Amino acid sequence: MSTPRPVRIPRTPAAPRGPSGTGARVDHRPNEAGTQRAFRFAILYLLALVVLDVILVVLDLSSQEAGRPGVESGLQLFIGIAVVLAVGSVVFALSPAPRSVELRTDGVMVVGRWGQRTLFPPIAQLDAKVLRHYPGGILSAHAVDLVQVVDRAGRRRTYQVESGLFDAPTDPAV
Repeated sequence: MSTPRPVRIPRTPAAPRGPSGTGARVDHRPNEAGTQRAFRFAILYLLALVVLDVILVVLDLSSQEAGRPGVESGLQLFIGIAVVLAVGSVVFALSPAPRSVELRTDGVMVVGRWGQRTLFPPIAQLDAKVLRHYPGGILSAHAVDLVQVVDRAGRRRTYQVESGLFDAPTDPAV
């Protein structure tokens, strides 16, 4: 057995980690249409899931075996799985739609739905590719793009954003 060694416990709180744009913020672009599309899609999915679950529960309760002791626990398990599926699906539907995109002097900062921040190269050097374009309609008032962006480490990120959110500003001073 090895000898125990002393462990140093820091007395000050740890410094926050993650990308923090050190450059000045030039432009703040909220992702209104992307957020609207994500929320409406999640609501439609939840409505469809609730309708299907209600139909299955009614069919189960109207069957001849509805009064037997083991059926009620199976029904509770089914409803529990449906609730977990609904919560997971809403999180999955909302995650690709960031809150906003901030143009900074040192790069582009994407503020995610749950608060995470990702720093990308400056807008002029940004490698952004539109994977799919959704025109305005029932799910969002304005057009929405599914955009793939490559960060500084070479990882690809996919975002559901309002069309033109990753476009370079028209002001030549920026």
